[in-house]
Amino acid sequence: MLLRVDYNSNPNIGILAVANDSIAVVPRDAPEEFVEAAGRALEVDVVRSNICGTSLIGAMLAINNRGAVVSDLAREEEVRELRNAGIEVAVVKERHNALGNLILASDEGALVFKGLRKATKRAVEEVMGCRVVEVTSLGRFRTVGSIGVATQKGALFHPSLGEAELELAEEALGVRAEIGTVNMGVGFVKTGIVVNSKGALLGSATTGPEIMRIQEAFELV
Repeated sequence: MLLRVDYNSNPNIGILAVANDSIAVVPRDAPEEFVEAAGRALEVDVVRSNICGTSLIGAMLAINNRGAVVSDLAREEEVRELRNAGIEVAVVKERHNALGNLILASDEGALVFKGLRKATKRAVEEVMGCRVVEVTSLGRFRTVGSIGVATQKGALFHPSLGEAELELAEEALGVRAEIGTVNMGVGFVKTGIVVNSKGALLGSATTGPEIMRIQEAFELV
């Protein structure tokens, strides 16, 4: 199911929440309507938490179906809430704390910003079960996790990426990659979508043509 929603009138829902095929993680004070929409569209249990003391979960948490990686700024209760939901979590000492913006993972592989520490990349391999492909940038963007979203069915990226970059992404992630936008032309697609293999929440400003591209990219018919 695809649902268009906002978060307290904010269509940038992907900054605030993430999901895999079993859970969605939303801010502790998320509106009930948003929590209900997440559970219904994604067909998952919804976990209320914060990450690193902030509601910017999409920026802070790298997650796939096998596990998750967060920086050591994450609080003990936040990590415990994820683990209680059945997610293996690696807590890494990392000067870059917005790991959701720097790691883009499917269950097979991950595009990872080259500037991350070796221990962080090792956690992606061991806890998330991913083959790591290091990149300095993808296109002109270092924040590879902010310009793309991946599930086990496909991936969607910023429209400025060229054919060679999409091929690199496909090889790394093991899924077909498409380009697209959210929220009426925003290329940082992570900001406006929370998606798994079963459905998607889309920012409320996302247009009909954008929805069609998203449906095609993630095989959500």
